[in-house]
Amino acid sequence: MHNRRIPILLAAAALLCVACSESVFIGATGKNAPPTIRLVNGPVEQDVVGYNVELSWLGEDRDGKVERYEFVVCDGAPLGFDREDTTGLARWTKTVRTDSLFKLAADRYDTTVTIDGNRFSRFKRTHTFFVRAVDDRGSRSEPAYRSFTTWTLAPGVNIDFPPNAFPGHAQTLPPIIRFHWEGVDPRDDPWHVASVDSIRYLLAVWTDSTVQQLNEHLDRFESRWSRWIATDAPGDSGASTVIGDDEMLDLKSRYVFAVQAKDDAGAVTSIFDMRSNVRVFALLKVVGPELTVKEMFLGLHKFLGTKGRAQTFSLPAGFEFRFTWKADASGYGGVISGYRYGWDVADLSNPNEWEALLSPYATWAPPRSFSSGVHTLFVEAVDNNGYSTLAQIEISVFPFDMSRNLLWVDDFYSTDFVQTDYSFPTEKEHDQFWLRICARSRDFNPVRDVFDTKDFSFLPPRPELLWKYRNIIWTYSSDSRFNAWDNMVRFTPESRISTLGHSTFNFLSYYMASGGHLWSCGRSDRQGGLAAVLYENAQRFPLYLRCEIDGPQNGCAGDTSGVESMAYRDYCVSVLDKASAIPRTDWWRDMPERRIEWDAMSYGYIDALDAVTGAHPGLPRKLQLWSTVTKPGNFFDPQVRGFSFVEVYDPKYWMEIVGVSSQSCFHPLYRMRARNAVSAVDKTVIAFWTTKYAGVVAPAPGAIAASSVHFGLPLWFFNRAQVDSIADVVFGEWGIRADQ
Repeated sequence: MHNRRIPILLAAAALLCVACSESVFIGATGKNAPPTIRLVNGPVEQDVVGYNVELSWLGEDRDGKVERYEFVVCDGAPLGFDREDTTGLARWTKTVRTDSLFKLAADRYDTTVTIDGNRFSRFKRTHTFFVRAVDDRGSRSEPAYRSFTTWTLAPGVNIDFPPNAFPGHAQTLPPIIRFHWEGVDPRDDPWHVASVDSIRYLLAVWTDSTVQQLNEHLDRFESRWSRWIATDAPGDSGASTVIGDDEMLDLKSRYVFAVQAKDDAGAVTSIFDMRSNVRVFALLKVVGPELTVKEMFLGLHKFLGTKGRAQTFSLPAGFEFRFTWKADASGYGGVISGYRYGWDVADLSNPNEWEALLSPYATWAPPRSFSSGVHTLFVEAVDNNGYSTLAQIEISVFPFDMSRNLLWVDDFYSTDFVQTDYSFPTEKEHDQFWLRICARSRDFNPVRDVFDTKDFSFLPPRPELLWKYRNIIWTYSSDSRFNAWDNMVRFTPESRISTLGHSTFNFLSYYMASGGHLWSCGRSDRQGGLAAVLYENAQRFPLYLRCEIDGPQNGCAGDTSGVESMAYRDYCVSVLDKASAIPRTDWWRDMPERRIEWDAMSYGYIDALDAVTGAHPGLPRKLQLWSTVTKPGNFFDPQVRGFSFVEVYDPKYWMEIVGVSSQSCFHPLYRMRARNAVSAVDKTVIAFWTTKYAGVVAPAPGAIAASSVHFGLPLWFFNRAQVDSIADVVFGEWGIRADQ
């Protein structure tokens, strides 16, 4: 039984037969009569039903047999469709079943209804189900279809902590507040309730009209919401959050905290009420200056007050810390009078245990490293009124090992579906491909040396595991819900720290800086690849990382903290672009025309002019798509489309527009030939060496100095012999090739 939520605009039945002549017969055959099909059960045409819909169908073939069925579920009635959305086999789902239960979307606001004195938002969506039969000679029937509308009541949320003695009124709360809530999904009536699918929350400065604006113009607040969080997410994060430990709140302002829920049909809370899912509050008192602590690899972290929790890290022995800090009390009229710091201070009230006396000039600590144990850095900032903020950075130190050759981090999520058109590898196919590649290295053990993120709730390996290896292959998918890569490499711009909290620690950066070598690659369309360093609302391409880490803007007058991101600092990439991109609009006069039929990739070719690439004669001259995936009728048939799962780097046309050159540690390995030579991304880099840390030798037996490598595409789709040759060169660069 299948659960489907597939919004596809659908055509009238007669027009969808455009894609029905895809069978090829060899030799003499008789005239084949196409099969027929009819819907035998389902909603009445134009009926309004719940969003769990049962449908069944039956096909017949008078001169053969029905081999299978194909169906699509479309958005809207079967008129006024976009032909492209229903053309080609990739749009249709194959099945041998004659019935199924479909969970469909009901995510478009319809109206507000009152039931037993309570208001509920009703959501709906119109769908058309379309099914056709395929006989044993590949002939397809004319489709049968049924149009109907699904509906549901939107979920609600009640904030139940902290308690409010006067519901509907503002309250005064402490500077660090844990909000807790409960979501309820009434589905098709207020008494048929279930848990909500996910929630998100919003924190905004309150004005007299904020709650009214939430109810009447919710779209204006879209950028202020947190990401959607599953209600059963770890750590109770789907039912509560702490405000004030990461956020820098203005003590003179009032704030609105609101929670919105979403159900499994896509309906969302659209009624905001101070008696249920909205709280208006002010802070209880001044708690201290805003203290910012920064370390090159650990990132930037902000603290407020003396009761905040410590930031914790797990790092290998020998990590050399270089901490700096600064504080600001101007938000409440204060002036910073001084700082002090110390490692492992047992008694904070004893001045002799601090390494520096209170001084306005004590804004950094000398480099420090540890060989073992747990160590905490304390930094205190004090203002002229005696208010203070205490920062705590806790470090757990583990032994520096790196005795093993190669770890494969399998972060590419798939399932073992029935392979049909080779648009995506099954889990088994992807595993077999990369295990074969890894086996070309010396002493690789597939039982010990593979970390599959899907077995660990899509969390990354712990640093203790990574530092057992001198070399890592990390393959990722482009869906942020099912990989660890996105959250691992995402970079928080400094301009966002005050509202989004602490920046994340990407320990892959430090892994390379300490002498480890990394080969990363995967499906890099949409938000995947190195673009995962960016928050989704910043992903408009092409994008200059140094000046546009927080999204496209004119010039470099804004946030330039992008130089600290992994993509820029460690991979040495200046500009990101995609074969199939969400285009930016602010440079419309200078933007060349972008079309996927031009920009998609045909094949890759070596950049032999680059000094690093040219020093590896074993590399194949071409990187071609695997012949199996380009067979007629398969997804990447070159007569239909080029390869679009591609991210490109430092495109010449955009480098010239923004007036920058590639960094010296960026070395092109392969460039792509687009489907059309007029494409703006023709001859653009799709794979490269990064030599940022190529001269670093890890303090571990057998370690050598070597470059890391990145491919902006998933290699499973490419010629096996050519990929094998590339692997031999990379493993040779790392000194772990099986014959070395």
